[in-house]
Amino acid sequence: MRNSLLPGLLMLLVFGSCAARDLGLKQLRHRMGLQPETRIIGGSSAPEGWAPYQVSIMNTFGEHVCGGSIISEHWILTAAHCLEWPIKYLKIVTGTNDWTKPGAEYLVDEAKKHCLHDKPMYHNDIALIHTATPIVFDERTQPAKLASNRKALKAGDKLTLSGWGSIKTWGRYETELQKVELNYMEHSTCEGKVKNASWLGEGHICTNTEQGQGSCHGDSGGPLVDDQQTLVGIVNWGEACAVGYPDVFASVAYYQDWIREMQTTEGIAC
Repeated sequence: MRNSLLPGLLMLLVFGSCAARDLGLKQLRHRMGLQPETRIIGGSSAPEGWAPYQVSIMNTFGEHVCGGSIISEHWILTAAHCLEWPIKYLKIVTGTNDWTKPGAEYLVDEAKKHCLHDKPMYHNDIALIHTATPIVFDERTQPAKLASNRKALKAGDKLTLSGWGSIKTWGRYETELQKVELNYMEHSTCEGKVKNASWLGEGHICTNTEQGQGSCHGDSGGPLVDDQQTLVGIVNWGEACAVGYPDVFASVAYYQDWIREMQTTEGIAC
């Protein structure tokens, strides 16, 4: 999270429309801590090339916006709330542990957001971004394997979150990719642990973290993987900030049919 409100004000000047003003208000709410936040705290630097599926979703003004995961040569899987920026102002950075030093960059020509995003609040927070040109795969850039069976996860299973979010409250985004090991929490247990159970739905999975370790703001849309680096979750929300409450992710297995359909011409989204 940035310490200054300047980027949000610049957005208002650039867009100059009602939609832009709405976007600025959303950014302001995030900066003031009025919404659940998502960034890595208590993690460590990821080894070079550790997560070849990891991307930075950036704006064309040079700022990191969200995380995401490559799932095919044209498609990035991320959170729906990462699409508050119009797609013409977004680009995808691949093949690097440092988003300021891209391995490659790709412009965005399409995005598909779940039509029931935020209906109810914080549910169906999932989206796909389409690159204008095919992503070139190499040792540092590869698609993620997608989880297909949510029941395969058991309480206490080790999962790993990665991203470039701030490592301290109100800190700047990290330029070096961070990762942190978390524990899978069963849904029934998570319902009793989160502050607001109405924000939790069947399409979510949870992780149990110790105080001072977990997600906060800046890693939204980023990957949660199992010990085989299979993509099981997409960063959605958590109680600000690494204070011992569960972190909540969109379940890749739950949304597998939606993900598959949206990559086709028949897949219509909002």
